Amino acid sequence: MSDITLQWPNKDLALRAVGALGYTWIDQNSNELGNAEVIRLSQRLPGRHSNALLIGDGFDALAGLDKACDILADKIRLVYIDPPFNTSADVQCYNDTMDRAMWLSMLRDRLVALQPHLADDASIWVHLDDSEVHRARFVMDEVFGEGAFVASVIWQKKDTRDSRAAFSNNHDTILVYAPSGPRKWKVSRNLLVKDTAHLENKDNDPRGPWSDAPFTAPGYRAAQQYSIKTPSGKVLRPPRGRSWYATEPTYLNLLADDRIWFPKNGSGSPRIKLFSEQLRGLVPFTVWGTSETGTNDSAKRHLMALFPDKPVFDTPKPEELLERIIHIASRPGELVVDLFGGSGTTAAVAHKMRRRWLLVERSVQTVSDFTLPRLFAVVSGADAGGVSSATNWKGGGSFEIAYAPPSYGKPLSKTELWGVKALHKQLQDCERLLSAG
Repeated sequence: MSDITLQWPNKDLALRAVGALGYTWIDQNSNELGNAEVIRLSQRLPGRHSNALLIGDGFDALAGLDKACDILADKIRLVYIDPPFNTSADVQCYNDTMDRAMWLSMLRDRLVALQPHLADDASIWVHLDDSEVHRARFVMDEVFGEGAFVASVIWQKKDTRDSRAAFSNNHDTILVYAPSGPRKWKVSRNLLVKDTAHLENKDNDPRGPWSDAPFTAPGYRAAQQYSIKTPSGKVLRPPRGRSWYATEPTYLNLLADDRIWFPKNGSGSPRIKLFSEQLRGLVPFTVWGTSETGTNDSAKRHLMALFPDKPVFDTPKPEELLERIIHIASRPGELVVDLFGGSGTTAAVAHKMRRRWLLVERSVQTVSDFTLPRLFAVVSGADAGGVSSATNWKGGGSFEIAYAPPSYGKPLSKTELWGVKALHKQLQDCERLLSAG
């Protein structure tokens, strides 16, 4: 718990979902809170080994799943959420204009609901822009503790310039927290795969191309202070304040194995040759550029290719961005959760990367227009875009779909209920299509 906290009106109250996209304050111990539940829309409820798409609010979904099934039994390894930024932007797919106090409680209550389900080596990634990110960090400090903070990742979301603005804003911030703390978490996180395109074979080594690194190490070690004679006949000692990388017997073994290279026509300081299988992965930078992790525009083009007859989702994230996050923070078979599912990028990428996933999306219209058909395109192998090529994705797998009704307030209106029933029919049509294929 942080010693310094952010205060806001009604902080002592709970925030619960009401209506299609609204929220309301309620006393934490109110008798008006209903029983959380999950209603299956596919053939079965999600289970311990299932992937699942839930229609409803994230808080209600977690509470209902807790009672209805064991999908969360193996604990969550990665949480990625991309909540509304609260920028008052004119978007069609979700409400981006909330009272700030409500927005803060909305974030806090859902993070608190996730907490009991997190694995010991879990991490939580919250994707925001400048509008609320500084306040969100206070909230996350309060929920997980200041010591859980790992990094603020800067993602370059576009490479075009807005000449009308005081500054052309081209980045978002992703807050990364690990309840176990960064030192412990980094032991279990994955390094980035090192790009081997830069490898060369400067000496025609039959083992293939290689990289090289200095054969020195910082500090003084007596056993690593010896003379090395270069092929040109020059005798070298370690630079001041450094030692050779290894002891002399190890150096001689490496030299005999043709693992030492001398630049400058054989007169330069020795360097150790590293072949592709010996290259250590890369520690992630905190600034991620468009060439590696895509842009909002590339994400939109992907969706337009999948759904050419529909208006594009307002703020999709590129699959390359989620591929990097999921790679760093999880391994195949582990559970990835997103409580603000939107167009379904997190689930699509997690599925292609052989992770289990739980996606929650509140808007019935968004699920009908984007999330559900996209995920069936992934399962059927019809989605060749995004990271499909990089992950060698050809289709396969399955998922369940369920509805988490609000635990407080009025039940769905007839129009809203028909929307869920329409989804049920949509799901049955897709299942028949997959079975036939």
